Amino acid sequence: MKLLKYISIFVIALQIPNGFSQSYDFVSSELIQLSDDDVAKMNIMITPGIKLYNDKGNQLGMDQLSLMTNPEFRPIFYANTDGKIKAIVFENKLENPILVQHNSEADFTEGEYAMDFLAEDMNGSIVKLSELRGKVVVLNFWFIKCAPCVMEMPDLNEVVSMYDSDDVVFIGITFDSKELVEQFLQSKDFEYTITPNANDAISIYGVQSFPTNMVINQQGQIVLKEIGYRTNMKDVLVSAINKLL
Repeated sequence: MKLLKYISIFVIALQIPNGFSQSYDFVSSELIQLSDDDVAKMNIMITPGIKLYNDKGNQLGMDQLSLMTNPEFRPIFYANTDGKIKAIVFENKLENPILVQHNSEADFTEGEYAMDFLAEDMNGSIVKLSELRGKVVVLNFWFIKCAPCVMEMPDLNEVVSMYDSDDVVFIGITFDSKELVEQFLQSKDFEYTITPNANDAISIYGVQSFPTNMVINQQGQIVLKEIGYRTNMKDVLVSAINKLL
């Protein structure tokens, strides 16, 4: 696998839990373990020279970076005195369980109506949520540099293929510009109706964690809200949609 020059990961998309994890003595003592507060303020840069480990101390190849978006593991970051990431330990959550702070973004009240928004899709057509009453609406909040967002797209595309557009509408909401999205779609498939430059919609829903997936029923009420990457997102969405049809 060709090694990329670097991979930029926005940590907010990774749902890293609060507090320090346990320390690992196989990591160089010259490196500093970063707290979650430290990491949340950084745009993590993964470079070819970085060392990757599992929590047993075994060094991993760069092809194991996919663990970054595997919900069964959490990345523990170590940096040098200049603040540059030099090592990551992928800790197995099942073997090293910790309490994860509840993400209030996932909260919604049963029967709560989804807030209306107006956005323009890639073809210049206006998308207005309230005009989609009578249909199931699936929203995906994403952005191009969000690795977990891109990773779940093949599963989301499969969900789109399972339903008639007269019954279910799929909308991908991003703050990225139309030009950047067009470039992205040259190499990646995303079958949702994409609304670029949709900062207003993102702000209305207070979305800060990506990806965020929502399902809205025919009456305009939120029935599902999922924050972050899940390996079974396809099944979660299909189950929620099927209950409404």
